[in-house]
Amino acid sequence: MAFAGCGRADDDRAVRTVTTRFLEAVEDGDFSRACTLLSPGAVETLEHDESAPCPRAAPELELEPGAVIRTQVFATEAKVDLDGGESAFLELTSNGWRLSAAGCTPSGPDDPYECELEA
Repeated sequence: MAFAGCGRADDDRAVRTVTTRFLEAVEDGDFSRACTLLSPGAVETLEHDESAPCPRAAPELELEPGAVIRTQVFATEAKVDLDGGESAFLELTSNGWRLSAAGCTPSGPDDPYECELEA
């Protein structure tokens, strides 16, 4: 049982770190670094939607910077809430935790989230 708790804390920390690094990269204009923190599906969607490679497409994202206030890890998926009201969703990939959706806000109390970027 102790190992399950340790893994959970490690996942929470990793999810927080990846989200923070992604938002810092976007804020710094380092879109190549930001793209390395996206899931393959998110990269594919972004490149398709903007008809450009990820580092050239990422500046089109309208993301609000914010600090992580809450993480929730569910096996191989996670949700991160930011102090500005947006959320990000992550998935566990072969390269570790990566963002699969960002800039997400609830569209209603029982409705799904609307995201600026979504795999």
